[in-house]
Amino acid sequence: MKTYKKASAGKRGFSESGVNSISPLLLTEIFDNFSEAVIVADANRSMVYVNSAAEVLFGYSVDELLGKETRLLYADEGEYSEQGRKRYNAASKLATETYRVAYRRAGGERFLGLTTAAAMRAKTGSVVGFTGIIRPARSADNSLETLQKVHTITSDLILSDSHKIESLLRLGLRHFGLEVAILSRVVGNDYIVEHCVDCWNQLKPGERFEVSGTCCEYTLDARQTVSFCCVGKGRMRRHPCYQSMEIGSYIGSPVWVSGERYGTLNFSGHLPTEPFSRDDVILMGLLSDTVSYFLYRQIFEEEILALASTDELTGLPNRRATWERLSDLMEISNRSGFALTVLSIDVDYFKNINDQWGHAVGDMALGAFARIAVGLGRKTDFCGRVGGEEFLFVFPGATLEDGWEFGDQLRRELRVTPVDPVKGEPFTLSVSVGIARYECGESLESLLARVDAALYRAKQGGRDRICQ
Repeated sequence: MKTYKKASAGKRGFSESGVNSISPLLLTEIFDNFSEAVIVADANRSMVYVNSAAEVLFGYSVDELLGKETRLLYADEGEYSEQGRKRYNAASKLATETYRVAYRRAGGERFLGLTTAAAMRAKTGSVVGFTGIIRPARSADNSLETLQKVHTITSDLILSDSHKIESLLRLGLRHFGLEVAILSRVVGNDYIVEHCVDCWNQLKPGERFEVSGTCCEYTLDARQTVSFCCVGKGRMRRHPCYQSMEIGSYIGSPVWVSGERYGTLNFSGHLPTEPFSRDDVILMGLLSDTVSYFLYRQIFEEEILALASTDELTGLPNRRATWERLSDLMEISNRSGFALTVLSIDVDYFKNINDQWGHAVGDMALGAFARIAVGLGRKTDFCGRVGGEEFLFVFPGATLEDGWEFGDQLRRELRVTPVDPVKGEPFTLSVSVGIARYECGESLESLLARVDAALYRAKQGGRDRICQ
Protein backbone atom coordinates (compact mmCIF):
# COMPACT_ATOMS: atom_id res chain seq x y z
CA MET A 1 0.00 0.00 0.00
CA LYS A 2 1.06 3.56 -0.62
CA THR A 3 2.64 5.26 2.38
CA TYR A 4 1.30 8.69 3.34
CA LYS A 5 2.89 11.20 5.69
CA LYS A 6 1.77 10.90 9.28
CA ALA A 7 0.03 13.67 11.11
CA SER A 8 0.55 14.17 14.82
CA ALA A 9 -1.39 11.84 17.07
CA GLY A 10 -2.63 14.76 19.10
CA LYS A 11 -4.73 16.07 16.25
CA ARG A 12 -6.36 12.71 15.91
CA GLY A 13 -7.48 12.20 19.52
CA PHE A 14 -10.85 10.86 20.58
CA SER A 15 -13.34 12.70 22.69
CA GLU A 16 -13.51 11.84 26.35
CA SER A 17 -16.63 9.76 25.97
CA GLY A 18 -17.18 6.56 24.10
CA VAL A 19 -14.26 5.75 21.84
CA ASN A 20 -11.52 7.43 23.89
CA SER A 21 -10.52 4.07 25.29
CA ILE A 22 -8.71 3.33 22.02
CA SER A 23 -5.32 4.95 21.68
CA PRO A 24 -5.19 7.52 18.87
CA LEU A 25 -1.50 6.75 18.48
CA LEU A 26 -2.37 3.13 17.82
CA LEU A 27 -4.90 4.12 15.18
CA THR A 28 -2.36 6.41 13.56
CA GLU A 29 0.21 3.63 13.44
CA ILE A 30 -2.32 1.26 11.90
CA PHE A 31 -4.26 3.42 9.50
CA ASP A 32 -1.84 6.06 8.25
CA ASN A 33 -0.17 3.45 6.05
CA PHE A 34 -3.49 2.56 4.40
CA SER A 35 -3.94 3.74 0.82
CA GLU A 36 -7.69 3.81 1.52
CA ALA A 37 -9.27 6.66 3.44
CA VAL A 38 -10.10 5.73 7.06
CA ILE A 39 -12.56 7.73 9.14
CA VAL A 40 -13.60 7.05 12.74
CA ALA A 41 -16.68 8.79 14.11
CA ASP A 42 -18.30 8.80 17.52
CA ALA A 43 -21.85 7.69 18.23
CA ASN A 44 -23.14 11.10 17.07
CA ARG A 45 -21.32 10.68 13.74
CA SER A 46 -18.78 13.40 14.49
CA MET A 47 -15.33 12.63 13.13
CA VAL A 48 -12.71 11.91 15.79
CA TYR A 49 -9.99 10.39 13.59
CA VAL A 50 -9.01 10.57 9.91
CA ASN A 51 -5.90 9.23 8.23
CA SER A 52 -3.73 10.95 5.64
CA ALA A 53 -5.40 9.13 2.76
CA ALA A 54 -8.74 10.65 3.84
CA GLU A 55 -7.20 14.12 3.59
CA VAL A 56 -6.05 13.34 0.05
CA LEU A 57 -9.31 11.75 -1.04
CA PHE A 58 -11.65 14.45 0.27
CA GLY A 59 -9.34 17.45 -0.07
CA TYR A 60 -9.74 18.63 3.52
CA SER A 61 -7.09 19.04 6.19
CA VAL A 62 -7.30 17.16 9.47
CA ASP A 63 -8.31 20.34 11.30
CA GLU A 64 -11.17 20.89 8.86
CA LEU A 65 -12.54 17.41 9.52
CA LEU A 66 -12.07 16.61 13.19
CA GLY A 67 -15.16 17.41 15.23
CA LYS A 68 -17.34 17.86 12.13
CA GLU A 69 -20.28 15.60 11.35
CA THR A 70 -19.70 13.16 8.53
CA ARG A 71 -22.52 14.89 6.65
CA LEU A 72 -19.73 17.18 5.38
CA LEU A 73 -18.50 14.32 3.18
CA TYR A 74 -21.79 13.24 1.64
CA ALA A 75 -22.89 14.46 -1.79
CA ASP A 76 -26.56 14.48 -0.75
CA GLU A 77 -28.14 15.43 2.57
CA GLY A 78 -30.82 12.81 2.02
CA GLU A 79 -28.19 10.09 1.68
CA TYR A 80 -26.55 11.18 4.93
CA SER A 81 -29.91 10.84 6.70
CA GLU A 82 -30.63 7.50 5.03
CA GLN A 83 -27.29 6.05 6.13
CA GLY A 84 -28.00 7.25 9.66
CA ARG A 85 -31.31 5.43 9.61
CA LYS A 86 -29.90 2.21 8.11
CA ARG A 87 -26.46 1.91 9.68
CA TYR A 88 -25.15 4.71 11.85
CA ASN A 89 -27.35 4.87 14.94
CA ALA A 90 -27.40 3.70 18.55
CA ALA A 91 -29.48 0.64 17.68
CA SER A 92 -27.22 -0.35 14.77
CA LYS A 93 -26.63 -4.05 14.14
CA LEU A 94 -23.77 -3.16 11.80
CA ALA A 95 -20.89 -5.63 11.99
CA THR A 96 -18.79 -5.22 8.84
CA GLU A 97 -20.56 -4.20 5.65
CA THR A 98 -19.47 -2.84 2.24
CA TYR A 99 -21.67 -0.54 0.19
CA ARG A 100 -21.45 2.30 -2.34
CA VAL A 101 -22.47 5.89 -1.74
CA ALA A 102 -21.89 9.26 -3.42
CA TYR A 103 -19.44 11.59 -1.65
CA ARG A 104 -18.31 15.14 -2.30
CA ARG A 105 -14.77 16.53 -2.19
CA ALA A 106 -13.84 19.89 -0.72
CA GLY A 107 -13.96 21.50 -4.18
CA GLY A 108 -17.49 20.23 -4.81
CA GLU A 109 -16.60 17.28 -7.07
CA ARG A 110 -18.84 14.26 -6.58
CA PHE A 111 -17.51 10.73 -6.67
CA LEU A 112 -18.79 7.27 -5.89
CA GLY A 113 -17.09 5.65 -2.94
CA LEU A 114 -16.85 2.00 -1.98
CA THR A 115 -17.23 2.04 1.80
CA THR A 116 -16.51 -0.75 4.26
CA ALA A 117 -18.11 0.17 7.58
CA ALA A 118 -18.28 -1.31 11.06
CA ALA A 119 -19.80 -0.28 14.39
CA MET A 120 -17.50 0.10 17.41
CA ARG A 121 -18.99 -1.25 20.63
CA ALA A 122 -18.29 -1.01 24.33
CA LYS A 123 -17.95 -4.12 26.45
CA THR A 124 -21.63 -3.79 27.24
CA GLY A 125 -22.42 -4.03 23.51
CA SER A 126 -23.61 -0.46 23.15
CA VAL A 127 -22.53 1.47 20.05
CA VAL A 128 -19.83 4.03 20.85
CA GLY A 129 -18.68 4.88 17.35
CA PHE A 130 -18.21 3.85 13.72
CA THR A 131 -15.30 3.11 11.42
CA GLY A 132 -15.42 3.61 7.65
CA ILE A 133 -12.78 2.62 5.07
CA ILE A 134 -13.43 4.40 1.77
CA ARG A 135 -11.94 4.18 -1.71
CA PRO A 136 -13.20 5.54 -5.06
CA ALA A 137 -15.38 2.91 -6.70
CA ARG A 138 -15.35 1.83 -10.32
CA SER A 139 -18.88 0.59 -9.86
CA ALA A 140 -21.68 -0.54 -12.09
CA ASP A 141 -22.87 3.07 -12.07
CA ASN A 142 -19.50 4.29 -13.30
CA SER A 143 -19.39 1.51 -15.88
CA LEU A 144 -22.85 2.46 -17.13
CA GLU A 145 -21.76 6.07 -17.53
CA THR A 146 -18.68 4.92 -19.45
CA LEU A 147 -20.83 2.69 -21.68
CA GLN A 148 -23.04 5.67 -22.49
CA LYS A 149 -19.95 7.62 -23.50
CA VAL A 150 -18.76 4.71 -25.66
CA HIS A 151 -22.09 4.86 -27.47
CA THR A 152 -21.79 8.61 -27.94
CA ILE A 153 -18.33 8.22 -29.47
CA THR A 154 -19.17 5.31 -31.78
CA SER A 155 -22.38 6.89 -33.07
CA ASP A 156 -20.74 10.24 -33.89
CA LEU A 157 -21.19 10.83 -37.63
CA ILE A 158 -18.46 13.47 -37.83
CA LEU A 159 -15.53 11.81 -36.08
CA SER A 160 -13.26 9.67 -38.24
CA ASP A 161 -12.49 6.13 -37.10
CA SER A 162 -8.98 7.21 -36.04
CA HIS A 163 -10.43 9.98 -33.89
CA LYS A 164 -12.95 7.57 -32.40
CA ILE A 165 -10.14 5.20 -31.42
CA GLU A 166 -8.25 8.02 -29.71
CA SER A 167 -11.44 9.13 -27.92
CA LEU A 168 -11.95 5.57 -26.64
CA LEU A 169 -8.37 5.52 -25.35
CA ARG A 170 -8.94 8.75 -23.42
CA LEU A 171 -12.26 7.46 -22.09
CA GLY A 172 -10.60 4.26 -20.85
CA LEU A 173 -7.89 6.25 -19.07
CA ARG A 174 -10.51 8.28 -17.21
CA HIS A 175 -12.52 5.20 -16.27
CA PHE A 176 -9.57 3.16 -14.97
CA GLY A 177 -7.77 6.17 -13.47
CA LEU A 178 -4.50 5.28 -15.25
CA GLU A 179 -1.93 7.28 -17.23
CA VAL A 180 -1.04 5.54 -20.50
CA ALA A 181 -3.33 4.06 -23.17
CA ILE A 182 -1.96 2.13 -26.15
CA LEU A 183 -3.36 0.42 -29.22
CA SER A 184 -0.53 -1.76 -30.47
CA ARG A 185 0.13 -3.75 -33.62
CA VAL A 186 2.04 -6.95 -32.90
CA VAL A 187 4.08 -8.54 -35.68
CA GLY A 188 6.18 -11.47 -34.50
CA ASN A 189 8.01 -10.14 -31.44
CA ASP A 190 7.67 -6.53 -32.58
CA TYR A 191 5.30 -4.42 -30.48
CA ILE A 192 4.42 -1.32 -32.52
CA VAL A 193 2.58 1.63 -30.95
CA GLU A 194 -0.16 2.65 -33.42
CA HIS A 195 -2.29 4.94 -31.22
CA CYS A 196 -1.44 6.20 -27.77
CA VAL A 197 -2.45 8.70 -25.12
CA ASP A 198 0.34 9.31 -22.62
CA CYS A 199 -0.28 11.70 -19.73
CA TRP A 200 3.52 12.10 -19.41
CA ASN A 201 4.06 12.76 -23.17
CA GLN A 202 6.87 10.21 -23.29
CA LEU A 203 5.36 7.76 -25.78
CA LYS A 204 4.69 8.40 -29.48
CA PRO A 205 2.99 6.42 -32.28
CA GLY A 206 5.48 4.41 -34.29
CA GLU A 207 7.69 3.44 -31.36
CA ARG A 208 8.69 -0.21 -31.19
CA PHE A 209 9.41 -2.58 -28.34
CA GLU A 210 9.89 -6.29 -27.93
CA VAL A 211 6.64 -8.01 -26.95
CA SER A 212 8.55 -9.98 -24.33
CA GLY A 213 9.38 -6.72 -22.56
CA THR A 214 5.76 -5.64 -22.17
CA CYS A 215 2.82 -6.71 -19.99
CA CYS A 216 1.00 -7.47 -23.24
CA GLU A 217 3.06 -10.64 -23.47
CA TYR A 218 0.70 -12.15 -20.89
CA THR A 219 -2.39 -10.75 -22.61
CA LEU A 220 -1.42 -12.30 -25.95
CA ASP A 221 -0.61 -15.64 -24.32
CA ALA A 222 -3.90 -15.68 -22.41
CA ARG A 223 -5.94 -14.59 -25.49
CA GLN A 224 -8.25 -12.68 -23.14
CA THR A 225 -8.32 -9.68 -20.81
CA VAL A 226 -5.48 -9.68 -18.29
CA SER A 227 -5.03 -7.24 -15.39
CA PHE A 228 -2.44 -6.55 -12.69
CA CYS A 229 -3.39 -4.06 -9.97
CA CYS A 230 0.12 -4.21 -8.49
CA VAL A 231 2.77 -5.26 -11.02
CA GLY A 232 5.49 -5.11 -8.39
CA LYS A 233 4.09 -8.09 -6.53
CA GLY A 234 4.47 -11.78 -7.30
CA ARG A 235 5.97 -13.02 -10.55
CA MET A 236 5.66 -9.62 -12.23
CA ARG A 237 8.19 -7.85 -10.02
CA ARG A 238 11.08 -9.29 -12.08
CA HIS A 239 9.47 -8.57 -15.45
CA PRO A 240 11.06 -5.84 -17.67
CA CYS A 241 7.77 -3.92 -17.74
CA TYR A 242 8.20 -3.30 -14.02
CA GLN A 243 11.96 -3.02 -13.74
CA SER A 244 12.64 -0.84 -16.79
CA MET A 245 9.28 0.63 -17.82
CA GLU A 246 8.16 1.24 -14.23
CA ILE A 247 4.62 0.01 -14.85
CA GLY A 248 2.77 -0.41 -11.57
CA SER A 249 -0.70 -1.38 -12.83
CA TYR A 250 -2.07 -2.72 -16.10
CA ILE A 251 -5.22 -3.96 -17.84
CA GLY A 252 -5.29 -5.08 -21.47
CA SER A 253 -7.13 -7.17 -24.05
CA PRO A 254 -6.05 -8.75 -27.33
CA VAL A 255 -7.38 -7.14 -30.51
CA TRP A 256 -8.61 -9.40 -33.32
CA VAL A 257 -9.44 -8.31 -36.87
CA SER A 258 -11.16 -10.76 -39.24
CA GLY A 259 -10.24 -13.62 -36.92
CA GLU A 260 -6.54 -12.77 -36.99
CA ARG A 261 -4.49 -11.42 -34.09
CA TYR A 262 -3.84 -7.73 -34.62
CA GLY A 263 -2.32 -6.53 -31.35
CA THR A 264 -3.51 -5.29 -27.98
CA LEU A 265 -5.48 -2.50 -26.38
CA ASN A 266 -4.12 -1.70 -22.94
CA PHE A 267 -4.08 0.86 -20.13
CA SER A 268 -1.36 1.22 -17.52
CA GLY A 269 -0.08 3.43 -14.72
CA HIS A 270 3.15 3.93 -12.80
CA LEU A 271 1.53 3.20 -9.43
CA PRO A 272 -0.51 0.26 -8.13
CA THR A 273 -4.28 0.67 -8.20
CA GLU A 274 -7.28 -0.95 -6.56
CA PRO A 275 -8.12 -4.44 -7.87
CA PHE A 276 -9.90 -4.40 -11.21
CA SER A 277 -13.54 -5.47 -10.92
CA ARG A 278 -15.60 -7.80 -13.08
CA ASP A 279 -17.24 -4.70 -14.60
CA ASP A 280 -13.78 -3.42 -15.54
CA VAL A 281 -12.93 -6.68 -17.30
CA ILE A 282 -16.23 -6.64 -19.22
CA LEU A 283 -15.73 -2.99 -20.21
CA MET A 284 -12.17 -3.74 -21.31
CA GLY A 285 -13.44 -6.46 -23.63
CA LEU A 286 -16.07 -4.11 -25.05
CA LEU A 287 -13.49 -1.40 -25.74
CA SER A 288 -11.27 -3.96 -27.47
CA ASP A 289 -14.14 -5.23 -29.63
CA THR A 290 -15.15 -1.68 -30.56
CA VAL A 291 -11.61 -0.75 -31.57
CA SER A 292 -11.39 -4.02 -33.54
CA TYR A 293 -14.50 -2.97 -35.47
CA PHE A 294 -13.02 0.41 -36.38
CA LEU A 295 -9.76 -1.23 -37.45
CA TYR A 296 -11.66 -3.71 -39.57
CA ARG A 297 -13.65 -0.93 -41.21
CA GLN A 298 -10.45 0.93 -42.08
CA ILE A 299 -8.92 -2.21 -43.58
CA PHE A 300 -12.23 -3.05 -45.27
CA GLU A 301 -12.33 0.34 -47.01
CA GLU A 302 -8.70 0.00 -48.07
CA GLU A 303 -9.43 -3.42 -49.57
CA ILE A 304 -12.40 -2.03 -51.47
CA LEU A 305 -10.47 0.97 -52.78
CA ALA A 306 -7.67 -1.33 -53.88
CA LEU A 307 -10.13 -3.15 -56.16
CA ALA A 308 -10.65 -0.16 -58.47
CA SER A 309 -9.70 -0.23 -62.18
CA THR A 310 -11.30 1.57 -65.12
CA ASP A 311 -12.20 1.22 -68.79
CA GLU A 312 -11.64 3.95 -71.35
CA LEU A 313 -15.22 5.02 -72.06
CA THR A 314 -16.90 5.35 -68.67
CA GLY A 315 -13.97 5.14 -66.27
CA LEU A 316 -15.69 2.11 -64.68
CA PRO A 317 -14.54 -1.52 -64.36
CA ASN A 318 -15.54 -3.79 -67.25
CA ARG A 319 -17.69 -6.89 -66.81
CA ARG A 320 -14.91 -9.31 -65.95
CA ALA A 321 -13.26 -6.90 -63.53
CA THR A 322 -16.65 -6.07 -61.98
CA TRP A 323 -17.47 -9.70 -61.32
CA GLU A 324 -14.01 -10.31 -59.87
CA ARG A 325 -14.39 -7.37 -57.54
CA LEU A 326 -17.89 -8.40 -56.56
CA SER A 327 -16.55 -11.87 -55.71
CA ASP A 328 -13.88 -10.29 -53.51
CA LEU A 329 -16.50 -8.21 -51.72
CA MET A 330 -18.66 -11.28 -51.19
CA GLU A 331 -15.68 -12.97 -49.53
CA ILE A 332 -15.09 -9.93 -47.31
CA SER A 333 -18.80 -9.92 -46.44
CA ASN A 334 -18.62 -13.61 -45.50
CA ARG A 335 -15.74 -12.88 -43.11
CA SER A 336 -17.20 -9.78 -41.55
CA GLY A 337 -20.96 -10.28 -41.68
CA PHE A 338 -21.32 -6.90 -43.38
CA ALA A 339 -24.39 -6.46 -45.55
CA LEU A 340 -23.84 -6.28 -49.31
CA THR A 341 -26.51 -4.84 -51.61
CA VAL A 342 -26.30 -5.02 -55.40
CA LEU A 343 -28.17 -2.99 -58.05
CA SER A 344 -28.40 -3.98 -61.69
CA ILE A 345 -29.02 -0.81 -63.72
CA ASP A 346 -30.04 -0.54 -67.37
CA VAL A 347 -30.23 2.74 -69.31
CA ASP A 348 -33.72 2.77 -70.81
CA TYR A 349 -34.14 2.74 -74.60
CA PHE A 350 -30.44 3.18 -75.18
CA LYS A 351 -30.69 1.68 -78.68
CA ASN A 352 -32.98 4.57 -79.65
CA ILE A 353 -30.29 7.05 -78.57
CA ASN A 354 -27.71 5.37 -80.79
CA ASP A 355 -30.14 5.15 -83.69
CA GLN A 356 -31.25 8.78 -83.42
CA TRP A 357 -28.02 10.54 -82.44
CA GLY A 358 -25.27 8.11 -83.33
CA HIS A 359 -22.78 6.13 -81.28
CA ALA A 360 -20.72 9.20 -80.30
CA VAL A 361 -23.73 10.72 -78.53
CA GLY A 362 -24.53 7.30 -77.07
CA ASP A 363 -21.03 7.15 -75.60
CA MET A 364 -21.54 10.68 -74.27
CA ALA A 365 -24.75 9.58 -72.58
CA LEU A 366 -23.05 6.59 -70.95
CA GLY A 367 -20.23 8.81 -69.70
CA ALA A 368 -22.78 11.24 -68.22
CA PHE A 369 -24.59 8.38 -66.50
CA ALA A 370 -21.33 7.03 -65.04
CA ARG A 371 -20.33 10.44 -63.62
CA ILE A 372 -23.73 10.94 -61.98
CA ALA A 373 -23.91 7.41 -60.55
CA VAL A 374 -20.39 7.45 -59.12
CA GLY A 375 -20.90 10.97 -57.75
CA LEU A 376 -23.93 9.85 -55.77
CA GLY A 377 -22.19 6.85 -54.23
CA ARG A 378 -19.82 6.63 -51.27
CA LYS A 379 -16.10 6.11 -51.75
CA THR A 380 -16.48 2.47 -50.72
CA ASP A 381 -19.23 1.78 -53.30
CA PHE A 382 -18.39 0.91 -56.87
CA CYS A 383 -20.14 0.78 -60.21
CA GLY A 384 -19.01 -1.48 -63.04
CA ARG A 385 -20.07 -1.73 -66.68
CA VAL A 386 -21.23 -5.27 -67.46
CA GLY A 387 -22.78 -4.72 -70.91
CA GLY A 388 -23.41 -2.02 -73.50
CA GLU A 389 -25.82 -0.03 -71.35
CA GLU A 390 -25.94 -2.31 -68.32
CA PHE A 391 -24.21 -1.51 -65.05
CA LEU A 392 -23.77 -3.16 -61.69
CA PHE A 393 -23.65 -0.97 -58.60
CA VAL A 394 -22.40 -2.57 -55.35
CA PHE A 395 -22.98 -1.19 -51.85
CA PRO A 396 -20.78 -2.79 -49.13
CA GLY A 397 -22.28 -2.47 -45.65
CA ALA A 398 -25.60 -1.19 -47.04
CA THR A 399 -29.16 -2.46 -46.58
CA LEU A 400 -31.86 -2.92 -49.22
CA GLU A 401 -33.39 0.34 -48.02
CA ASP A 402 -30.08 2.11 -48.71
CA GLY A 403 -30.07 0.62 -52.22
CA TRP A 404 -33.64 1.76 -52.87
CA GLU A 405 -32.78 5.26 -51.69
CA PHE A 406 -29.78 5.41 -54.01
CA GLY A 407 -31.83 4.13 -56.99
CA ASP A 408 -34.52 6.75 -56.43
CA GLN A 409 -31.92 9.48 -56.04
CA LEU A 410 -30.19 8.36 -59.25
CA ARG A 411 -33.45 8.43 -61.19
CA ARG A 412 -34.26 11.93 -59.90
CA GLU A 413 -30.80 13.22 -60.75
CA LEU A 414 -30.93 11.82 -64.28
CA ARG A 415 -34.28 13.57 -64.91
CA VAL A 416 -32.79 17.01 -64.21
CA THR A 417 -29.40 16.48 -65.88
CA PRO A 418 -29.79 16.70 -69.66
CA VAL A 419 -27.35 15.25 -72.16
CA ASP A 420 -26.49 17.84 -74.81
CA PRO A 421 -25.80 16.25 -78.22
CA VAL A 422 -24.54 19.62 -79.55
CA LYS A 423 -26.56 19.18 -82.73
CA GLY A 424 -30.17 18.77 -81.68
CA GLU A 425 -32.25 19.14 -78.58
CA PRO A 426 -30.82 18.03 -75.19
CA PHE A 427 -32.42 14.93 -73.71
CA THR A 428 -32.49 13.20 -70.34
CA LEU A 429 -31.96 9.58 -69.35
CA SER A 430 -34.05 7.16 -67.33
CA VAL A 431 -33.03 3.81 -65.87
CA SER A 432 -34.58 0.54 -64.81
CA VAL A 433 -33.13 -0.90 -61.60
CA GLY A 434 -33.14 -4.37 -60.08
CA ILE A 435 -32.01 -4.74 -56.48
CA ALA A 436 -30.95 -7.71 -54.33
CA ARG A 437 -29.10 -8.24 -51.08
CA TYR A 438 -26.28 -10.74 -50.92
CA GLU A 439 -27.00 -13.77 -48.73
CA CYS A 440 -24.01 -15.11 -46.83
CA GLY A 441 -22.46 -18.07 -48.65
CA GLU A 442 -24.41 -17.45 -51.86
CA SER A 443 -22.62 -18.02 -55.18
CA LEU A 444 -21.85 -15.21 -57.60
CA GLU A 445 -24.08 -16.85 -60.22
CA SER A 446 -27.02 -17.01 -57.83
CA LEU A 447 -26.66 -13.36 -56.79
CA LEU A 448 -26.39 -12.15 -60.40
CA ALA A 449 -29.40 -14.25 -61.41
CA ARG A 450 -31.53 -12.73 -58.64
CA VAL A 451 -30.59 -9.15 -59.39
CA ASP A 452 -31.05 -9.68 -63.15
CA ALA A 453 -34.51 -11.14 -62.53
CA ALA A 454 -35.38 -8.03 -60.53
CA LEU A 455 -34.14 -5.85 -63.40
CA TYR A 456 -36.27 -7.82 -65.86
CA ARG A 457 -39.35 -7.15 -63.71
CA ALA A 458 -38.55 -3.43 -63.75
CA LYS A 459 -38.35 -3.44 -67.54
CA GLN A 460 -41.51 -5.48 -67.92
CA GLY A 461 -43.31 -3.14 -65.53
CA GLY A 462 -42.79 -0.11 -67.77
CA ARG A 463 -39.14 0.88 -67.10
CA ASP A 464 -37.94 3.94 -65.15
CA ARG A 465 -38.55 2.08 -61.88
CA ILE A 466 -36.94 -0.12 -59.21
CA CYS A 467 -37.90 -3.71 -58.52
CA GLN A 468 -36.71 -6.26 -55.99
